[in-house]
Amino acid sequence: MTRSPRYDPDENVSRHGATNPDKCEDMADKYGWNLVRIEETGDPMLEVDCVFEGETEFPPSPYEPKHEREK
Repeated sequence: MTRSPRYDPDENVSRHGATNPDKCEDMADKYGWNLVRIEETGDPMLEVDCVFEGETEFPPSPYEPKHEREK
C-alpha cells in the first residue's frame, strides 16, 4: 500500500503513498494519525499521497527479522 514514508521537516508532515483516497482515511484511523490532505501522484499504482501531520512511521512488522525491527 505504501512506499517508505517521506518526512518534510519544513512543513512537519509525512507522506505515505496509497492506492486510493479511502486508504488514507484507513491509515489515519488505524494508526491515530492526523490526515492533513490527500495529493494526487499521477502514479497508476499508488494514485495518492496521504499527507499526515508530523513524522509518522508504520510499526515494525512481526514478520521482519528481530534485528530489523529494532532499528
